[in-house]
Amino acid sequence: MLSAEVSVAGERLLLHPHRALFWPRRGWLVVSDLHLGKATHLRKGGAALPEGSDARTLERLDEVIATFRPQRIVLLGDLFHSSLNTAWDRVADWSLRQDAPLHLVPGNHDMLADRRYAEAGIHVCDEAVKEGPFVFTHEAEEHHGSYVISGHVHPGVLLAGRGRQKLRLPCFRFGVRTGILPAFGLPTGLHCEGLRPGIRTFACTPNAVIDVSSNSTALVAPEQTRPGHGRTR
Repeated sequence: MLSAEVSVAGERLLLHPHRALFWPRRGWLVVSDLHLGKATHLRKGGAALPEGSDARTLERLDEVIATFRPQRIVLLGDLFHSSLNTAWDRVADWSLRQDAPLHLVPGNHDMLADRRYAEAGIHVCDEAVKEGPFVFTHEAEEHHGSYVISGHVHPGVLLAGRGRQKLRLPCFRFGVRTGILPAFGLPTGLHCEGLRPGIRTFACTPNAVIDVSSNSTALVAPEQTRPGHGRTR
């Protein structure tokens, strides 16, 4: 797999095709919006969704961990989608097998009891974590003097090719003061936007991360979000 490298706030960051960010100088692996348990949660409401998305999401995360061997894993919110269900057991088993400590910056869907995270070996942080030039948080917000890296939005880019083909891909976005990570979880929608001056955009394909910042074939999606992915991502 082909990762991309970007310099942000004077730091070298690596972007993995599985939608993960690695900060080599600190050895931090940062991912956002896994939304584990989402399919189980929605099936309880009658949605006809297949099983297996959680297993595939965690397998992808295991691959990233094996690649970078991080000193710390930082989860930028929405680790588990909504209230407790049977899918949590798999998540807890996975987290207890990790060698690197796991730190969760809570998102709007992280609503389990504190003891659940503690029993799974997950340290729940305050709303934001500051380290070096960065502030890591779930939702983007201004932090004077720091570069903010967040998730929540599920950013995507719409690319147009020859023959009127259109392809929606998750992406990383890095502006002057803030950067947004793509959703790591598989059962998540995309909030697609076109390219904007001053914002570097890196599209994630299954095998590579590609800088499309100067790609004139990137379009604005006609619908900004997928149904069901408004404020409650």
